[in-house]
Order: sequence, then C-alpha cells, then structure tokens
Amino acid sequence: MSFRQKDFRKIRRMESSNAILQIILLALVFTGVNYLAARYYKRIDLTQENEHSLSLETQAYLRKIDPEQPVKIIVTLLTHAESSEEDLRTRQEVEKILREYEYHANRHGAKRLSVEYVDVFRNRERARNLASRYGLQQGDSILFACGERNRLIPAANLREIQQDTGKLVGFRGEGLFTSAILHVTRDTKDVVYFLNGHGELLLDTADPERGITEASAFMMQRNIEPRNLNLLLDGKIPNDANLVIIASPQSSYTEEEVILLQDYLNRRNGRVVIFLDPYVKHGLDELLWDWGIDVQDKLVIEPDSFSSIVQNGARLIRDFSNHPITSSIGGNHIPVLVGACRPAQPDLGATPDETLRVTALMRSQDGSWAETDYRKEGTPAKGPTDAPGPISVASVAERQVGQQGIQIEGGKLTVFGNSNWVTNAWFNRRGNRELLHNCVLWNLDRYTLLNIPPRRVEDYELALDEKQFRELRGRLLLLPISIAVLGVVCYWTRRH
Repeated sequence: MSFRQKDFRKIRRMESSNAILQIILLALVFTGVNYLAARYYKRIDLTQENEHSLSLETQAYLRKIDPEQPVKIIVTLLTHAESSEEDLRTRQEVEKILREYEYHANRHGAKRLSVEYVDVFRNRERARNLASRYGLQQGDSILFACGERNRLIPAANLREIQQDTGKLVGFRGEGLFTSAILHVTRDTKDVVYFLNGHGELLLDTADPERGITEASAFMMQRNIEPRNLNLLLDGKIPNDANLVIIASPQSSYTEEEVILLQDYLNRRNGRVVIFLDPYVKHGLDELLWDWGIDVQDKLVIEPDSFSSIVQNGARLIRDFSNHPITSSIGGNHIPVLVGACRPAQPDLGATPDETLRVTALMRSQDGSWAETDYRKEGTPAKGPTDAPGPISVASVAERQVGQQGIQIEGGKLTVFGNSNWVTNAWFNRRGNRELLHNCVLWNLDRYTLLNIPPRRVEDYELALDEKQFRELRGRLLLLPISIAVLGVVCYWTRRH
C-alpha cells in the first residue's frame, strides 16, 4: 500500500471523526440552547385585551404560595352535546386562565399550584374521593384546596351575562380565583370593625344612600371580615381588630369613645379610617388634632364651570399624591367621584412631631376654596376668610415608634372629607372601588394587592359579501402565486 493511499485513508478517518464531533457539538449546543430557553424566557402578550396576562395582584399572590403547602385546583366543568355556547365559552376561558395561573405559580421551579380536570361521570372513583375529602357534591364547578381549607366556585358565578340578550360578555374568573387562593392559603382573616351607634353607614343594608353592602362584599372577596362594633355597648375595641372604620357619623362621639380610639391608635398601634361629611359635628376634634389632621367645619366649593363638576353636587377628584393609597389611581388617570366635601388636610399649626408624618392624598382643583359661611342661603362667593384652593379632601397620618434609633411602624389614621363614594349608589363608579381597596389593604399592610376587574369576552366576526370575499381571496392568493411564478422563472433561466 502506497503512502498516498495511507494518507488518503487517514484523511478520510479524520474527516469522518471531525464530522461526528461536529454533529455531537451541534447536538450539545441544540440541547443547551433548549435547556436555557426552557428555564429562562420571557412571554409577551400581544392581544388587545391582554387575554393571556394576569394582574399584578394575582402574580404577587402566586409567588407567595408556600411550596410546602401547594394549592390544588380541581375543575369539574361538564361539557356534553347539549352544552350551550356560554357553557363551552366558559370552559375555554377557564382553561385559558388556569394555564396562566400554572405558569406564574411554577415558573421558578417550585411546584406551588396544580390543576386537575375531572369528569365526575366517567371517573366515578375520583368523584367519590373528592366528595369524601372535600365534600364536593356537585359538578360544573372549580374547587380550590390547600391543606384542610377549600373553597368551591360554581361555574355560574364566573359568567357576566347581558340581561337583554343572554349573551356572555364578561368572565369573572381571575377575581374569583385569586380570592379563593387567598382564602385557602391564609390561616386567618383580617377583621375590620365598622363603628355604629351614631347613625353611621349601615353594613348590612342595601339602601343606596346609607348602605355599604357593596363595599362589605368587596372586602369579603379578599378574605377580610367586616363586623359591627358599638363602643358604647361593648366598652372596648376587640383584640382581633386589624382596622376600625368610622363611616359618616351623624352625631358626636362621647369622650369615653374617643379615649378608646386614642388608646387603640397610640398604645396598640392600630389603624383607623374615618369618613366625615360636611354639616355634621363628629366630636373627634381632639383625636384628629393629636394626629396632625385638620378637618375644619367648611365646605369645599368648586365653580360649576369646572370640568370636575358632574351633576347634583358630585365632582371628580383628579389630583392625587404619590402615596400607596392613591398612586395607582393617579398614575392611571382614574378620577374618583365624590359628593360634597369638607377639608381634611395636614394641620399646619400643629406642634412639630418627628414621629408623625402627615400626607395629603387628594385635592380639589385650582380656583376652588373652603367656604366658611356655607350654611347661608344663596350662591357661595369666595370671601377673605375662605382658604384658597387646591384644598386637600383626604389625608393620612403615620406614626413611627421605637427607641435607641430603631423605628417601627406605629398607628395609622386616614381621614376622608366625604363618605358618599363608599355607599352602594357610588361605590362601583369611576375609581371609587380601587380607592377603598387600596386604602383598606394599605392599612392592613397588604402592599401587593391591586384591583382585578372582570375580563371582557368579545366575539369577533368578519362579515363579507360575495364580492368582498372574492377580492380578499385574490389578495391572499397573490403572494404565493407570485412566489411560484418567480420560482418557475428562476428555474427556466438556470436551465437555459
């Protein structure tokens, strides 16, 4: 065998080895890229209504689920030949949104949430297990379970139906699902006490002007338990009080009641929210003075020509401070609808206190003023004793307590100069829901929560007549036909 043949074989072996190594290297690179892509990637929702996105509130809660106590979601929605279009669409929306829940809960490796679909008619054994463990006695529902706690959501609660047409126009899934996860993952509920005995707003009546059942239901959806409390009868603020709300008293509180509130704020570092209306004496002046908030017996006036006036004395507040209660509202340019307001602003004449920080939350517009003689008949006019605007109509006071340079959060007092916006007639208008939501959750130290509106469900139709259809078909076929013709021309040119 000649040296040339040996060299040729050696070269062939080297080329073969090189090709094999290249294939192995390419396979390793391909595997590595796919591994990194599976572990580190970013999803972008390009749909107009963000159909594949969850709110920041939901994402924050999913990240806080303890992997040692994962949440189980068991779906028993039924689909059969007789299922209506709304039933099928609801099932599609449930599957779509639960995929997002799984993705956000488990994206960092830990298994925080699992979803199981069960046909209770075909899988009878599994249905019996669910009935014995969770008391699940009905299909067509979604069960959330964590440890010994569980919550069942019927499918009918997920739908927002247009009354005149019976058509599905909204899907409440995310709000209800996040509320259920919050319920099963929290060991205890936050308790909010609403004071009564002085004509305050009623927690258990549907009256549009003096009832706050809408706000009460809103809290319960977020695992907050509202309760009534009469300080004159009970003589104390219970130890489980996470927040005390005074909603539109119509008479003055007694000295004993004020002392109880001061003790709750100062000694127990409690949280109190007060809604005060004009025209009414409340008896809380000393409490407010101690906390640096000035709630004068005046009426905030805005000329009728202002764009902030809506109707019947209602007005839109658009000026918000950068505070956790109002920053999301102001940042999204959402106005708040309120009625007649009295000033609720930082007390500029208060004794300096390094442990107290007072912040104005909402203000009236430029050109408004605080009218002193608002009880007089006739059109109010700005006088020399009236404070010029903008006027703060809500303020919050936060106290820091501690010793030897170590500061911790103390009590919090939030005061609004109007109460209409939390009543049943006003609660679901403009940014009122989000304002109460942020106020309550900030006072309860739940900083990660945002509001979750229902997701709109829309049908998109492409209505074309025969002529328009032919034109569209021609335009769609133009590109592939052009490419085919170009390919034939190139082939013919190269052959000849």
